[in-house]
Amino acid sequence: MTTFATFYSTWSEQLHNLLQQLCSAPKPPTTQDHLNHLNHLVSKLLSHYSEYYRVKAAAAERDVLDIFAAPWASSFEKSLHWIAGWRPTTVFHLVYTESSILFESHIVDILRGVRTGDLGDLSPSQFR
Repeated sequence: MTTFATFYSTWSEQLHNLLQQLCSAPKPPTTQDHLNHLNHLVSKLLSHYSEYYRVKAAAAERDVLDIFAAPWASSFEKSLHWIAGWRPTTVFHLVYTESSILFESHIVDILRGVRTGDLGDLSPSQFR
């Protein structure tokens, strides 16, 4: 099984090649062949990004913390994450915020004893 880091390395090289091809294409296209070639390159680039997000989503399904930690990112990219406000602990803040919002929206039902069908319905003895 390949890791996302391995995929990202290959994907990044392919992206670099696609961008070089795109930069070397005549701009603006002067013939129909140039236009067709440019459209083909843009289509390949969009497909390339689509593949990235598809594989990244699948990797997140397997191990979301690995995706948030971004071990494949360079030191420079990681520093940009920090400068932009992304911290690994942000995941915990997001989960806490979302769970408290969900809890607040169901507090009346919980107090009335309405069964929600989630882990909140478990009794203390069921945890043993």
